[in-house]
Amino acid sequence: MRFLRVLILLALAAISTIASQHARAQVTAYAVGQGAVNSVEVGVEVRASVLGRCGFATGGAPSGSVDQTNFDQSGFTKDFAIQLNCTGASRIAVSSANGGMATTEAGGTGYQTKAPYNVALYMAADNGTNTTATCAAATLSAGGSCSFAGTAGTATGLRLAGASTKANGSYLRVSAPAYAGTDMLAAGRYADTLTVTISVSP
Repeated sequence: MRFLRVLILLALAAISTIASQHARAQVTAYAVGQGAVNSVEVGVEVRASVLGRCGFATGGAPSGSVDQTNFDQSGFTKDFAIQLNCTGASRIAVSSANGGMATTEAGGTGYQTKAPYNVALYMAADNGTNTTATCAAATLSAGGSCSFAGTAGTATGLRLAGASTKANGSYLRVSAPAYAGTDMLAAGRYADTLTVTISVSP
């Protein structure tokens, strides 16, 4: 009996930046012994910064693995919940170490040693807006063409327009149908590692 097993691991990182805001205060000073009758108004400018948070909420980072025997016949699907802690717009990106599920076993003529699968992101904001996209793992490797491939930055990754600080149902999904390639998959253990990063977005 052929033995095919898949293992997908998730690695995580968060990137945050600082947004600045200013506050002003007016202070009124009185001459000694005169009270409010003979007052002098002095303007004092006070500056402060407000940190713009953007990262995974405590316990909200996607983590875990898929371990499916004979996935070439049954396929697989699994969701990993995500909860953000972002006070404004954000971007999330995913990279794949192998661009598919790969095995170290020798393939030989007529056999493949890498199996395709898909990665989907569904991100929801506190105000009810959401964004979603799905890409093949092959497009998530270095230089891949997926819209959320690579490392998250202010202009890189799937953009969620609103703040997200609650459990809004966001998730990362990995899935594959039964294998339909012309070459059979070599028996062995197949694995890939996904790295998920998040960043603030203008």
